[in-house]
This record gives sequence, C-alpha cells and structure tokens, in this order.
Amino acid sequence: MSLIYDIIIIGGGIVGLGVFRQLKLNGYKNVLLLDKSSQILTGASSGNSGILHTGFDTIPDTLESKLVKRGYELYQSFAQDIELPIKKIGAYIIAWKPDELDILKQILNTAHKNGVTDVEEISSTTLYKREPHLCTDALHALYIPGECIVDPLTLPLILYVQSKLLGGHVQMNTKIINGKYDSEKKYWLLNDGEFKSRIVINCAGLYGDYIEQIRINQQISSTSTFTIQPRMGQFSVYSSSTLELPIKSIILPLPTKFTKGIIVYPNLFNQIIIGPTAETQQDRSQASVKSDINNILYNKITELIPIFSKLNYQHIGSYTGIRPATEYSDYQIQSYNDLQWICCGGIRSTGLSSSLAIGEYICDKLNEMIHIKHELVCEGYSSERYYHSLEQLKSMFILTSNGLQPNLIVNESKILATTTTMTTGDIQLGENMKSLNLKIDCAGEIFDISHLLLKLAWMTKHLE
Repeated sequence: MSLIYDIIIIGGGIVGLGVFRQLKLNGYKNVLLLDKSSQILTGASSGNSGILHTGFDTIPDTLESKLVKRGYELYQSFAQDIELPIKKIGAYIIAWKPDELDILKQILNTAHKNGVTDVEEISSTTLYKREPHLCTDALHALYIPGECIVDPLTLPLILYVQSKLLGGHVQMNTKIINGKYDSEKKYWLLNDGEFKSRIVINCAGLYGDYIEQIRINQQISSTSTFTIQPRMGQFSVYSSSTLELPIKSIILPLPTKFTKGIIVYPNLFNQIIIGPTAETQQDRSQASVKSDINNILYNKITELIPIFSKLNYQHIGSYTGIRPATEYSDYQIQSYNDLQWICCGGIRSTGLSSSLAIGEYICDKLNEMIHIKHELVCEGYSSERYYHSLEQLKSMFILTSNGLQPNLIVNESKILATTTTMTTGDIQLGENMKSLNLKIDCAGEIFDISHLLLKLAWMTKHLE
C-alpha cells in the first residue's frame, strides 16, 4: 500500500516553494511537493524580473494587496536571518504630461490606502538632482523608497533546500492527470491512486486551471473557477563592465499607455533591464524572444535616457516569461474544506513578492480544516529547528557581495544548451556573447539555468 501523505503540493514554482517551506516551518511532517518538470523553476517563475514590490499600487482591500505587503515584510525579515540577495534602491513614477498629474495623485492615494505611507511626491527639480540622465520634460514624480531588487533565482533555491532540510519530500517528472476524492477514507487518490494525500494544495501556476478541474469533477454541484489567460512579457538586458549605471533607481511607468511606458532598472549585477512588454496569448508553454520587440525596447530606453545611446552598453541578451493571469483582478486562493483541497491560483507578476506570505496564508487555511486537523502529523514551529536549517543553508551557498548564491558550473559550448525541462519562456543571447552551458550546484543537486534570467547575469559578472 502506498504511503498516505498529509499534504501534497502540486507545482514547484516560487509560490509552491513558499507554501512548501512554510508548511515545514510550521512542523507539518508528511509533505510532498510534485512537479511535472525534471527540476524546479521551469514555469512562470523562470522569467521573473527580480523586483521585490512594496505593493503600493495594488488594488486596495484585495487579497493580492494584503499578501504582497506582508510578503515584502517577510522577505526583509528572512534577509536578516540569512544573507538573501537584496538591495533597496527605490523607484520613481513620472508624469510627463499635464493630464498625467492626476494619475500620480491617484497612485499616491492608493499607496496610502495600502499602508505604504512613505511614498512621496517630488518636484522635477528634485528628480533631476537624483536622476540627471532622464529626458528633460518630466513635470512631477512619485518616489517609492521601499522598492527593492533581488536575485530571483537564489530565493526559490533557498526555499527548496530549506524545505528539504526540514524533512520535506520532493518528486519531479510527475504530471498530475487525474484524481478522485475518497469521502469515506477522507483522502485524495491522484493519478489512479499512485499518490494518496489527505490534503491537496494546487500551486500549478500556468496550469492551475487544469488541475482545478480535478477538484471540480468531484463536486456534485457545479462550481465556478478561473481560466488561465497567459500573458507574455519580454525583457532586454544591457551590461558594461566599465561604465557607471545611467540610473540609480527603478523607473516605473504610469498605468496608462504613453510614449515612455516601460520599466527600466539596474539589477543586482549592475546591468540595465528594460521591459516588460505585456501580450496576451493562447500558448502557455512557449514565449519566443522577438527581435522587433528588442528594437522597440531599445528605442524606449534611449527616449527615456537619451545618453544611453552614447554609452558603451552591450546588449547581452533578452528573455521572456509567461504570467498565469486570469479573468479576475485578484489572486484566486480558495479552500474547499469538504474536499480537503486548497487552490492557490492566478498569482501573476507579484508572485515573488508575495510567496512567503502566501505560505502563511495557506497555513491559516489549513487551520480552518477542523475536521481533518487531528489526522495530520504536525510538530509545530521550532526556533531551534529553524536556526539549525539556516546554518546548514549557509554552508551550501557561497557568500558574495550580493548575498548568498549557489555554486556555478561552467562548460563552454558552441551552441547554447537547451533542456527538456523548459516549459515556458525563452532566452536569446546578444550577437557578441559567447555561448555557454551554465549549471549550478545547490547542495549536491545540479540545476540547468540555461533559460533563466540569471544566466545573463552570471555570464557577464561571474566569468569576467
């Protein structure tokens, strides 16, 4: 007879890993993480922008607003316990036309409603003292001092490794295709009984609506759900080993269509990132880099920062990602206590910022399942166990000026290596870049990062 797990998490992206870690921190014993790829971070999480968001502009009183703000706090706290890569550089939103000044006021009011009270209005004079290379027609701006840049690869790896150090189980190459809830025995049978679990948590990201159909098929009355509407974004990455960055902070667009509507920011590796575009598409498994979009993004940055065209910044590559957007403007997190099922869907571009808080929230949902709680093996939180896992983590990662990072393995290759684990997104190197096959060694496990943003960073900064 196969083991009956207390909890199975479907999906090994940043959200699934945040839930996985929190369950183990809270002392849940028999927890299994499943993913259909051969390794974590091959879905929507592989194309992350690396911005930790304060939540200043989320829709007030939504679940997303609550969890992004809480997730930001938890990341800062975790970064004090262990050297997570993070740098607070702040962000600006700029009004370029008179009719955009009212939009700035609306954003400021929204930020204050969301509890992000340090957002402030600044004059164009103050803006240009801080960011002198911006084009000269700015009228007014908002300054959001709490916006941070982070390493979007190291955090999920740390969540993954810490969860395993705390006794979590992981099985990759496992696609869940069906399931049945046994109401008498009170557990789920997934994939014709190959996996059994008292509780299922759906963190399947881009395929969350497919997994949710398993739960719907077990309900007598019809239940509404969400539909994933894939949204593709493309970024361009520029680097220079000799020049100072032309901007110090993140430049965010107003939430309206206008000529300078892009995000421009330096990342932790002193590169300039431009993007993203936002295109709704049908395909949730492929998002090819488009050369014409690279040209558009370049024109946008030279319009926003005119000196950029005169600087010796090299286009080192571009990458894409797909976000699991839905028809709803909020996260789709719902528990179905009668079926011992929790859905964690519709987590869009704010997933990295909210991931730790989502883990907390899911644990609260588990506490509401009173009828099944006595069946679960839970030792409770232990500070001793937690700090011991931190010490183990520190020995498994390298401490750099940017914080902890995994070990890099380099193999030169004439052709950019591809991997069968790729499920979404694309990466394309600049014309003058050397093709390399990069992998990382994380606590003895080898990960292929050929299709992740961090490949671009590691190629230029770790191999100089």
